[in-house]
Amino acid sequence: MGFNLLTEPWLPVVRADGVRQEVSLVQALSGAANLRRLAGSTPTMTAALHRLLLALAHRVYQPLDAMTWHELWQVQADGGLPPAPLAAYQDRYRSRFELFDPVTPFFQCPALDNVPGSTAKLVAYRATGSNRTLFDHTTADQRPVLRPPEAARWLVTTQAYDTSGTKQPYRTERSAEGGLGNRFGCVLVEGSTLHETLLLNMQLYQPEAERPWGTTARDRPVWEAQPPEPEPDARAPLGWTDLLTWPSRRILLATATTASGTTAVDGVVLTPGTRMEGDLIDCEAMTAYRRPWLKGGKQGNFKPITLDELRGVWRHSQELLLSSDARWWNSWRGRQHAKGPLPAQEPQRRRPAALDHIADLVEDQLVPEDTVYTLRIFGQQLGDQGGDTYAWFEEAVPAPVALLRAESARVGYIIGYAVSLATDLGEQLKTMQRQYSASFHRELTKDQDRKPTDLEICYWPRLAAPFATFLRELGEAVRQGTSETAPAERWGQAVSNLADKTAWQWLQQAPRRDRSLLTASAHFDDFQQARHQLQRIFRGGLARYSTPAGEDT
Repeated sequence: MGFNLLTEPWLPVVRADGVRQEVSLVQALSGAANLRRLAGSTPTMTAALHRLLLALAHRVYQPLDAMTWHELWQVQADGGLPPAPLAAYQDRYRSRFELFDPVTPFFQCPALDNVPGSTAKLVAYRATGSNRTLFDHTTADQRPVLRPPEAARWLVTTQAYDTSGTKQPYRTERSAEGGLGNRFGCVLVEGSTLHETLLLNMQLYQPEAERPWGTTARDRPVWEAQPPEPEPDARAPLGWTDLLTWPSRRILLATATTASGTTAVDGVVLTPGTRMEGDLIDCEAMTAYRRPWLKGGKQGNFKPITLDELRGVWRHSQELLLSSDARWWNSWRGRQHAKGPLPAQEPQRRRPAALDHIADLVEDQLVPEDTVYTLRIFGQQLGDQGGDTYAWFEEAVPAPVALLRAESARVGYIIGYAVSLATDLGEQLKTMQRQYSASFHRELTKDQDRKPTDLEICYWPRLAAPFATFLRELGEAVRQGTSETAPAERWGQAVSNLADKTAWQWLQQAPRRDRSLLTASAHFDDFQQARHQLQRIFRGGLARYSTPAGEDT
């Protein structure tokens, strides 16, 4: 039995009425306006499936210029994207989407001749080899059976987010770096429907004109290429859809017929695939980049943002939301009063390409300026050796269109001071607890020193909601031309109160015997002094970059 991904249901979606179901690729595009969102069983799966669907949409509706994009945006009333180009593409490439085709199986390498191993190698939460998980106890001799829709979803996810380390060898190649998705936080602009989400994240795509940047006339997604040779290789991306469907692994699914006569996947061959050459910033558009500050006030190389187990991705709001205009990068120099960067000094940055496009849609009257989109950022953290999955991430940051269009560098400084205050207060909480332990000669091991303190665990996760409120209020102030410092002051008070509450709870739990309470009280007093000093620095920074309503700098 065949299983064609264009026509068979396998993509997990949430309909506009909240019901979950599986749809085909054709249904996802043609009925996108009636679907709320695409939602996989893990954050990595959601990100990988979005990237696959975006690659298909780019190829179906190319060449995609501004006029074509506007037409696609305005056809939502018809239920989804136009069916004619989709039908033509389907006729041309139907066979390339067959999951079990013997010659061109989708996203696979049919020339692999290794003995198939357990399907646990595909399913990220399954234990396999040295990839131990907490709750799964799959053993090496077990071969979980996957339905074709499950196998297809994990196939796409593994290509983007597989762990690194030893893989089944093909000839002499035994190990591979992790899938491309492990290198960055994947940013998706979410609209009110899947139709809006797809269009908001689609770039103007004209391979013959080498658009977008890094795209060549040879660009194509993996299914339009000939099946790869088994040997691992390395090359630079051919363009945007090549990158969206990057084949980081050579995979071949093994099938069996069930008692009911249906086809299932009961094994897999998985070996190293194609290693990407070049720098991500030259081609990857679904992430934000920054040049981190180094000692001496210098900046390092551009790095993509990644997600942290404890500290929210909202800390990267400057990079995620604000313009990449070079005139913002050096504007701090005229106001620098001390050696080294200011607390709010803005790094050189590049936001996701979709946000540059959205910022222009207001001029075309396609998006109201008071719109607030949601950025969903997906990521995966591997273990210390890279061979197992330590954590999955899916975080949300509000994206007011007014902030995306902000032209004053002052907005960047205000966000910078807001993030710096939270970071500095978090460091003071950490210092208070560590110094208390040191007072009793409780030296920490290297592993203990790397782990977050109890106070940090109580403090950081509670900041995402008030910071989201701050961003929305800041965007409204920019749009209305009112004081931008007012929402920042409310944020400053909220984060200071939270830090104070966290420290007070810690003091209340301190042992009330011998000198323990006196020592804890002394460190608590030191924290309070530091907190008040940080508040003064924060207020001073806001005063430095504030202007009367309606006046710009």
